[in-house]
Amino acid sequence: MDNETKFIEFLQAARKPNDKDCLASDFLRHIIKEPQFYAAFEHYTYQMIRRGRDFCSPWMVANRVRWESHLKSDEKYKVRNDYIALYARLFMARNIQHHNFFKTKPMKRIKGL
Repeated sequence: MDNETKFIEFLQAARKPNDKDCLASDFLRHIIKEPQFYAAFEHYTYQMIRRGRDFCSPWMVANRVRWESHLKSDEKYKVRNDYIALYARLFMARNIQHHNFFKTKPMKRIKGL
């Protein structure tokens, strides 16, 4: 089983069906609803990697996606700040060769992550 699958399965197991503010559930819905946000997040992350950066802030990348979407298109990405750490983890799960590119801390709202 690959790291991305493990990550998604972990989030699915962390869902709390009776909690309308469950971060894991909200994020899983968001990555299905707006896959283009992740595509842009990955694109700008790889720009940083190609420039020789050893690590980067996922907030910098996410805000670049927001900035570029406002400048270049009518499509405005609505992404909660709570998702940024999860996008960083998703990137590192999908791109195992860059598993330490983003510095992460334990999440309070999703135990074990």
